[in-house]
Amino acid sequence: MRAEYQRSFAPLLLLWCGIGRFVERAPRYAVLFGPVSISSRYTGASRRLMVDYLSRYRADAGLVSRVRPRRPFRDGTSAPDARVPRALDELSGQVARLEPDGKGVPVLLRHYLRLGGRLLGVSVDREFANALDALIMVDVRQVPPAALARYMGDSGSAAFRAYHALSP
Repeated sequence: MRAEYQRSFAPLLLLWCGIGRFVERAPRYAVLFGPVSISSRYTGASRRLMVDYLSRYRADAGLVSRVRPRRPFRDGTSAPDARVPRALDELSGQVARLEPDGKGVPVLLRHYLRLGGRLLGVSVDREFANALDALIMVDVRQVPPAALARYMGDSGSAAFRAYHALSP
């Protein structure tokens, strides 16, 4: 992705509209898995804080023990519980204060978490400049109806919800 688009919501919207069309056409695929990168351009403290937040508050308790990262993130530190905010917006603000350029939590990660994404594991990707790859799972059946409609349209959202016998 080009740098000028990395903090923009428009490319993400297009990506999710494409995913929405796919899920609309194949509603049996209701649980999505994918990596979200946390760049090595973030300071070590920011990366540790994001991993601690994801591990403590956003991990899927039933599946996280079944996922083994090839190269687990280990920096030897852990933030005290009191320093890891429970709210995503607070986390992003704390990360922004730690970063010299003021960037907060990566846009894609924030977005997945707002859709109810759950962490399954974190691995260091040595072939991608030591970025952290967080494996995230999104159960589309749990996505708020307004968000579903944004990405699938009203009729696509209604059809998906009907397929899964979800209340309107």
